[in-house]
Amino acid sequence: MIKARYFLLCLLSALLCGAEPAARQDDAPPIGVVSFPVSSNVAKDLDNAIKIRTLTAKNIEVSNKFSVINIDTLDTFMRQRDISPVKLYRPEEMEKFPPDFAQFLVTGFVSIENKGYRVKINMLDLTEQEFLFGEEELIDGTNETALWDGVKTLIGRFLEKAEKAIFFYDSEPEKEYRVGDTGPAGGIIFYAKGNRSGGWRYLEVAPPQTESRAPWGLEFSDGFITPSFLDTKSELGTGKKNTKDIAEQSALWENKTAIAAQLCNALDYGGQTDWFLPSQDELMLVYVNIAASGLGGFRNEPYWTSTESSYQFAYFQSFREGRQFFNGYKTMPMYVRAIRAF
Repeated sequence: MIKARYFLLCLLSALLCGAEPAARQDDAPPIGVVSFPVSSNVAKDLDNAIKIRTLTAKNIEVSNKFSVINIDTLDTFMRQRDISPVKLYRPEEMEKFPPDFAQFLVTGFVSIENKGYRVKINMLDLTEQEFLFGEEELIDGTNETALWDGVKTLIGRFLEKAEKAIFFYDSEPEKEYRVGDTGPAGGIIFYAKGNRSGGWRYLEVAPPQTESRAPWGLEFSDGFITPSFLDTKSELGTGKKNTKDIAEQSALWENKTAIAAQLCNALDYGGQTDWFLPSQDELMLVYVNIAASGLGGFRNEPYWTSTESSYQFAYFQSFREGRQFFNGYKTMPMYVRAIRAF
C-alpha cells in the first residue's frame, strides 16, 4: 500500500511538472534533498512534510538539470556519518560529503501558517561549503492537489535561481588560460587541469610584491609549538583546507607575529581574497612549471608549504635547486607566496 501511494505521488508530480521533461544537461551535478523538519507534532503535518520533501526531489529530478540522489540512500548516508539537517550550514558538516556523492544540497523547513504550510528551502554548495540562495512559498495544505501545485510553483522559482547561480551554458564561454599566462588576480597561472571539478580548474600564484617572510608556527614558553600537528595533506587541491585549518587554530591564541598561513589567508590582492598557502605538491608545481623557467620572480631561497611532517617540522621547497625538505623547523622564518584556485 505504501509503495503504491509513493508511485502515484511520483507519477502525479511528474505530470504536474510538464508533459515532457527537459533534456538532461551533460554531467548533471548530483544533488540531495534533505529531510524537512516541521513545526508540528500532528500526524497529518508530519506526513505532509514528507510528501513535500518527496515532491521537491521529484520536481527537481524531472527538470533534468540535476542528478537527484535517492532519498533513502541520502538518509542512510547521513545517519552513518551522524550528519544532522540542522547543522548543514556549518562548513565542517558539509565536509563530510565526498565530492563524488553530492555537489549540492537542498535543505528545508516547513512551518504551519493558518491552514497552509510555509515551506522554506535553501541551496547549499558543498564544493565551496557555502549557502547559495533560498526560496519560500505558502502552500495550501487543504488537499493533495493544492499541495502538489504549491511545490511545483516553489521548485519552478528555485530552478530559475539555480539557472543563474550554477549553470552557465547560456553565457559566454569560460576564458581559457595556459601555464604562464597572467591570471585574473594579476598572478601567474602555474597549473591548468582539463575540466572544472571540485570548484576549480586553474591555480594561480600571487606576484612577487605580495610575498613575505614568516615562521610556520610559534613556540611558546612551555615548549609547545602552535599550531600543533593538524594532519595536513600534501596532495594537489589540499592547500586551501590546510590553510583554513591552520588559520582557525592559530586564531585561538594571542600573538603579535603573523604566521605563514595567516598571511596567505588574509591576503587581499587583485580583487581576490581566496588566497592560501600551497600544499607540498602544489608548491612543487609552482617551481617545476614556472619558477624553473625564470617566471614569477622567486628568490633562490626556501618557501613554506602548508604541509606538516611532524609536530615540530613542516615541508618547505627550495627554489635554488628545486628540492623539497621535510625538516623545516616551524619557528624558522621562511619566504611565503600565496596561491589561489578558480
